[in-house]
Amino acid sequence: MNLFLKSLRVPLKFLAPFLTCFCGFLLWHYSFGEKWEHASYDYLFRFGKHSATNKLVLILMDNEAHKHFEQVRGQWNRGIHADMLNKLADDHCPLVVLDVFFQEQREAATDQALALAMGRLDKLVLMANQKDVAHPEVESASAWLPFSLFVTAAKTNYGVPFMQPDNDLIVRRHWPFDEMPMYDNLAMAAARLSGCSLAQSPTNAWFRYYGQKGPWTALSYHLAANQATGYYSNKIVFIGNKPENSLPGEEDEFQTPYSRWTGEASGGIELNATAYLNLMNREWLERLDAWLELVVLLAAGSALGWIFSKLRPVRALGLAAALFLLITCLAASLSQFTHYWFPWLFVAGGQLPLALLISVVGSTLKREEALRQTRLQKPIVPESAPVRPALAAVLSPDLATPDAPDYTIFTPAFGHGAYGKVWVVKNAIGQWQALKAVYQEKFGQNTEPFEREFRGITRYKPISSEHPGLLCIDFVSTKKPQGYFYYVMELGDALEPGWEREPAKYRPRDLASARARAPQKRLPIPECVRIGIELCDALDFLHKKKLTHRDIKPQNIIFVRGRPKLADIGLVSEVHLPDDHSTYVGTPGYMPPVPEPPGSVQADIFGLGMVLYVISTGQETQAFPELSNSLVESGQADYLLLNPVILKACQIDRSMRYSSAAEMGAALREVQMRVEKTICESA
Repeated sequence: MNLFLKSLRVPLKFLAPFLTCFCGFLLWHYSFGEKWEHASYDYLFRFGKHSATNKLVLILMDNEAHKHFEQVRGQWNRGIHADMLNKLADDHCPLVVLDVFFQEQREAATDQALALAMGRLDKLVLMANQKDVAHPEVESASAWLPFSLFVTAAKTNYGVPFMQPDNDLIVRRHWPFDEMPMYDNLAMAAARLSGCSLAQSPTNAWFRYYGQKGPWTALSYHLAANQATGYYSNKIVFIGNKPENSLPGEEDEFQTPYSRWTGEASGGIELNATAYLNLMNREWLERLDAWLELVVLLAAGSALGWIFSKLRPVRALGLAAALFLLITCLAASLSQFTHYWFPWLFVAGGQLPLALLISVVGSTLKREEALRQTRLQKPIVPESAPVRPALAAVLSPDLATPDAPDYTIFTPAFGHGAYGKVWVVKNAIGQWQALKAVYQEKFGQNTEPFEREFRGITRYKPISSEHPGLLCIDFVSTKKPQGYFYYVMELGDALEPGWEREPAKYRPRDLASARARAPQKRLPIPECVRIGIELCDALDFLHKKKLTHRDIKPQNIIFVRGRPKLADIGLVSEVHLPDDHSTYVGTPGYMPPVPEPPGSVQADIFGLGMVLYVISTGQETQAFPELSNSLVESGQADYLLLNPVILKACQIDRSMRYSSAAEMGAALREVQMRVEKTICESA
């Protein structure tokens, strides 16, 4: 699947919903989805049962009754039936359903006694049978009635106890299915005789089972005959056979959803009683309309595919488990409190596992892409082209504190850069400032980096006070004979208040420290957008002066009176054209990947885009363009507005980046307006 997704080269967030929707459609439309459909129906009865208030009694010709009356199966004495019916008649039983087929004539006196007992009952339904009718062109069937004496006694009230199991032998559907027959089945005849109005066309009716033991009272025949007078006066009675054992496949045995976990079957009389209760109470189950089921599957597939394509496997697994339970509960509640059921395993057992698999594949693809980006961004630098270290080097202790007679220097230094140290100082009129000394000793025999720092400062100082987004340089010394120079600049905001009493405790508030203190190393999106806009303005000003910064990163963005400013401007140089060759200096991760040289407008834009990425996602540059799990799970809409700006600024192909910092700033202002609108609407 991984190779399949790669070969299509379609974004996973678009392909995933299509795949999950297509999975649901295949299960819904084709026959191989029947197992999911049947299991969806069956397991609804695992989570609860419906109750019925009707008073039903099942009188069973079971093993105990056969033993008590000394009867042989299939040859039950009709005189026993006559006695039972007379007892029911004496109790004025409102309805008796005889699930026994009295096919042929037997002993005349016994048959006559049984017929007289039948005639005494107010309402009686006899069992008929179904027989096929031979015809050369069409298949047809007709009712095979009991012996005429009994039909007359029952006032022609009869029904065929027809059940048609599915391929797995479980009975799920009410009869009739396709077209109305010329006669009722046994449950329909009993319901009609009880005053129930039945449909005149085939129904989309599914059995609603009432639990494994049913809502009725089951009595062995010999115990039923011994009940007190009047016991049956307000009860519907079904009389029928209970097979010798409950193993599926025996005569008059049918499997139900409960057979899945019990392995036991039920007798036909129990299914007829269930069908009768469904009809009388109008509480059979119906499937949703086909179009509505398809809409649900497509909606669920789209949502699952889109959400899981953005999650990592561990989070996705937890969400999948929670959704499986939720879908199960919703499906069970639908059937319990309404007349409808839905093949919910199409979603929970088909679409949901596929969405989880997509999450695993998507996470793998993201990791591979992140590794590829890291490889592309890691510069391969020749030995003759020194790269400015990303981490601060520890200066040798013998480097002297600079001789700055007009400034009071407070030791120790609060900053150790790659080329020197930074101290808190106070000038002659009592202003707090920062002083940075750059030492030639740090570069060994190679004097070029030292000279480059000095040139950068001299280019930058004249314009540093012309824009509020640039750190202002107040003074630059000459190069001292001791092998250093220094410059004095405005002091950034402090991390902690009250440092003036102990200047040695001063620590500057830069963007790196602000990010480190933020929850999950992530600044609020509105704050990220504000910072980006102000830095774009500063960069655009610098670029218009034909200068570039060359080392934009969180550590080089200092807050002064709450405003972010570009600092550490030792690498400031003249703008290079895209095809110019220049020394590779800067910080890996914030430099565009080789062979693109630094020192261009697009290189600075790349660095600023990467700064916005790390402060808004909490990730490091190596993870670009991957998002953090917490950010994805929180579903922050404002980040979705900012992310396209970051992606465009950090494009590997520099021709696809913003052409200027002003253009990038305009894009961020558009994001700012949309974020503010979103905040206002949600307030």
